[in-house]
Amino acid sequence: MKSGLFAGAVAGVVGAIVALTSTYLQLPAVVQATIGLNAGTMDWFVRQGGLNIIWGAVFGWIFSRVYSLIPGSGAMRGLYFSLMVWAFFIGLYPVSFYLLVYDPPLIPMAMGWGITGFLVRLFYGPVLGYLYKK
Repeated sequence: MKSGLFAGAVAGVVGAIVALTSTYLQLPAVVQATIGLNAGTMDWFVRQGGLNIIWGAVFGWIFSRVYSLIPGSGAMRGLYFSLMVWAFFIGLYPVSFYLLVYDPPLIPMAMGWGITGFLVRLFYGPVLGYLYKK
């Protein structure tokens, strides 16, 4: 695909599936406490999935702009890019920082966000790198 935006959106679908599955498996108590197991559950999953697809498209567009600066080729190039994005955002993510520093009981939630983010990037990046063709 010549469009980084479209390749990113498609990879975002993969990222959304990984994020939703990972979140539900890691933090079922948090998911149940925040959204309950009712009609709100589906709404939450749809919003989170949609956000992953939107962010996937945005990062796909960014990937198309910095493509030549990233080492490797194909899926490895996408993996390098997505792991750089993960490291940058986890390192600067204010909510995780706040939870880790000021609210120790919520450390498992912050760690879950970091793990989920890593798993999403682990799958999103190679799919993006494989789909995007310059």
